[in-house]
Amino acid sequence: TVVESRDKALADDSDPHKVHGMYIMGENPAMSDPDLNHARHALASLKHLVVQDIFMTETAWLADVVLPATTWPEKDGTVSNTDRMVQLGKKAIDPPGQAKPDLWIIQQIARRMGLNWNYAGESDGVAAVYEEMRQAMHAAISGITWERLQRESSVTYPCLSAEDPGAPTVFLDHFATDDGRVHLVPADIIPANARPDASFPFVLITGRQLEHWHT
Repeated sequence: TVVESRDKALADDSDPHKVHGMYIMGENPAMSDPDLNHARHALASLKHLVVQDIFMTETAWLADVVLPATTWPEKDGTVSNTDRMVQLGKKAIDPPGQAKPDLWIIQQIARRMGLNWNYAGESDGVAAVYEEMRQAMHAAISGITWERLQRESSVTYPCLSAEDPGAPTVFLDHFATDDGRVHLVPADIIPANARPDASFPFVLITGRQLEHWHT
């Protein structure tokens, strides 16, 4: 999330870079931004806010338009975690009500903007999008085709060919430096603005889950 965009939402009308509208998908800045009062004020000040999500989040309640999206078990797709494991998810149940897959919603908006976006075919176009990503990320996942994911469910990148089993461990022989060795650089510790004290003695950290990419 680029939190500076909130500042531009509150900028003076004379600012040529003032943000008048936002399209927020799968994000809840009204709860996750570091300064909630500032974030909520900025979002509420927009001329138009569109939120695409699976829940009526705190951000969605501020929106002019809410686009109901589908959850993980209601669509086909892939997800990659911090182990670099590309995992295939398959639709298990139909979505409720008017909920639609993210790709369907995005394509409908694109077409209404005059763009010829027409990802079709297997898995309602998701396979075509994945193939486009595979071509763009050929240095990492060129060996992980959609068909391979259907057979194996998950493959760890880098994986550069159909015969490549994937690389659960990287930098076994050398690092991506001029001399192939790791370079350790000392860094100063920058303390957080809010530190534990007698009134608030705890530090909250998030857990780690297989299915998630952790920011």
